[in-house]
Amino acid sequence: MENENNIPPDENTVEPTNGSETESSESTDAVTQVTDAKATIKIEGQTFELDAALAQEDKTLKVVLQPHFASIENANITREVKDGKLSVTIVKRAQHKGYAA
Repeated sequence: MENENNIPPDENTVEPTNGSETESSESTDAVTQVTDAKATIKIEGQTFELDAALAQEDKTLKVVLQPHFASIENANITREVKDGKLSVTIVKRAQHKGYAA
């Protein structure tokens, strides 16, 4: 009976540690999964390669692509990693235009 009483507190103590370790592992796995130096960018019906380092963050990607694709400023950006290669899909959002009388 004493062992049964001691086990639940030990398990409860271990669970938060495991939860935080799992979160750290998941975020680390997401970063380490990208093994290819190039990322595939899909935007406005075009597909091209770009350095994966430039495609990791929205802000950097927008700065790099803004001169070529004005629609990227308000676009939805999604990322996916398959077989170590980062794939970024950029879909422009419809913008509301002013009412012309």
